[in-house]
Amino acid sequence: MGFTLSLFEFFFKPFLYFFHEIIWINVEAGIRRKSKSLVIHHLKEEMMPISKEEKEQAFNQRGINIWFSGLSGSGKSTLSKMLEKHLFELGYKTVLLDGDNTRMHLNRDLGFSLEDRMENIRRIAELSKLLNDAGLITLSCFISPTEEIRDLAESIIGPSNFYLVYTNSSVETCIQRDPKGLYKKAIENKIPDFTGISSPFEVPKNYFIEISTELSVEESFERLLEAILPEIKR
Repeated sequence: MGFTLSLFEFFFKPFLYFFHEIIWINVEAGIRRKSKSLVIHHLKEEMMPISKEEKEQAFNQRGINIWFSGLSGSGKSTLSKMLEKHLFELGYKTVLLDGDNTRMHLNRDLGFSLEDRMENIRRIAELSKLLNDAGLITLSCFISPTEEIRDLAESIIGPSNFYLVYTNSSVETCIQRDPKGLYKKAIENKIPDFTGISSPFEVPKNYFIEISTELSVEESFERLLEAILPEIKR
């Protein structure tokens, strides 16, 4: 009897485990879908005791968002870091939000499908808006590959506070630079859904300024600074 039970367990348990995993995966996916479509009816937005305008006046700056969009390796991080450092030295209050940093922490549960990219940008845009409402200047540095994704960010942050900086650099130039070795891995099919290789990048139709990073870093930065400073000053 014991021998028969052992054989039964040997053949039956793997199937039981397999069906358990299938059921759990589907339940988990259903929970995620439900949570994304959940409408909260009992919440009410609270009015803050200090307005955005009052905070802007105290900081002597406009709480705007400078959104950098472009291919990986097009100069987004380089220019946004240079800009934040310069603004900080001028006395402005800033926050730099970087794609890698937020994906390692806030958005570590997301992948790189178009659906997950949308959710990634939605969260960042909501965070950027909260910081802008606090009177802070946010520099958001994200590939943001489609018009739909960029429009989503702008709709959340608000058109009057959203300044899209398009870092225009060709795929060929980005492949030559490849500072993180990502293009090499993507070309070798080691990284799926990589923008510019196996996933599309739609050129923005509307932007505050286009920075051709075929120019030198210094020339690109000077052009950016000249355009953005008047928008920050009250």
